[in-house]
Amino acid sequence: MRNRFGNSRRALALLALAGLWAVSAAAADPAAEPGLLRFSGGETITASDLSRYLDQRIDLRGRARDRWGVQRVLREMALARALVWEGERMGEPRLSAEASERFDDAYALAVSKKLSPPCEAPADRAAARRFYEENPQAFMVPPMLRLGRVMLPASAQVEGVAARDWLAAQARAMAAASTTFDAVAQRADGVYRLEPQGDLGWVLLTQENAVLRRLAAAQAGELVGPVRDGDFVYLFLVHEKRDGRPLAWDEVAVSAAARALNYCRENTRKKLEDALFAKYGVALDDAEIDRLFGSSRSDE
Repeated sequence: MRNRFGNSRRALALLALAGLWAVSAAAADPAAEPGLLRFSGGETITASDLSRYLDQRIDLRGRARDRWGVQRVLREMALARALVWEGERMGEPRLSAEASERFDDAYALAVSKKLSPPCEAPADRAAARRFYEENPQAFMVPPMLRLGRVMLPASAQVEGVAARDWLAAQARAMAAASTTFDAVAQRADGVYRLEPQGDLGWVLLTQENAVLRRLAAAQAGELVGPVRDGDFVYLFLVHEKRDGRPLAWDEVAVSAAARALNYCRENTRKKLEDALFAKYGVALDDAEIDRLFGSSRSDE
C-alpha cells in the first residue's frame, strides 16, 4: 500500500523496483512488452515507460513502491498523454524539443488550463460563508485511526519463517496474550529498519485502497492482517478510532477561502480526468501491474 504511515526512507524499495523495471526493459522487445495501462486506440503504457517517467518525476518515486501507488502514477501518465492528444487536436503549439514527448507534463498543464474553467477564491468572508453552507462536503474531517504497524518485505525470512507466516503466528500469539504488539514491532525492527515499526500516531483515511478499506472497517483494539500489498506484508493494530465529522464555521472561518479554491481545483481536475479517460478508453491491467512485484493480488 502506499506508505502514508511512515517517514520517507524508501531507498531500498525504490532500488528494488528500479532493478525490476530495468530487467523488464532489457529482456523484452519494447514493441511486445505488456502494457500496464491501455488506451482504446491501441497505445499502451509499459513498465519501461513507467521507469523512464519516474526518472524524470522524482517527486512521484515514493508512490511507486506498491501496486496502488503504481496505479496512481499510471493514471497521472494517462492524463498527461490524453492532454497531449487534446492539445494536438486543438492545434496548441509545442516547442520543437518537446514534439516527440509522449508524457509532456508542462504541455499537458497548459492544455488543461485551456480546457478547464478557472477557479477563484471567494471574494470576501460573506462569500466564503455561503460556500461553506452550500458545500459541506468540502469541510469534512476524514476518519482518523491511531495505528500501530509492523511491515516486512514479503520476501524476508524471520526466524526461519516466511514474513507473512511469521506475522500470522505473531497475531495468534497476541490473541492468546503470549506476546504484545510492541514486542513484535521490536523484533521486526531487527529485520527491516527503512520504515518505522510500531505506533504511527494518528493517520487520516483520506485515500482508499483495499488495505485502507479494511482499516476503516476495523474497530479500536482490532488487529488487521497480515495483508500483502506490493513488495511488503503488513500487520496493523487499531489503537483508537475517530469518525469523520463536519467542521464548524468557527473552525474554518480563516481558511474557508483557501479551502474553497482547493476544492474547486480538485473537482475540476477530477471532472477533466473522468471525461478524457472515457474519451480515450483508459484501462489499467491489474494483472500486469501485479507482475511488477512478482505477486498476485494482495490478500483482502
